Amino acid sequence: MKITGLTRRVDSLGRIVIPKELRRMLHIKEGSPLEIYMN
Repeated sequence: MKITGLTRRVDSLGRIVIPKELRRMLHIKEGSPLEIYMN
């Protein structure tokens, strides 16, 4: 797993946007399931 730091705002529907360049770098395709861990 690659560790990356990123700050994004949550929209009014509770969504966050992952920038296209970051998705490309991490090989995340449209429709890919993601797990997000926070501490």
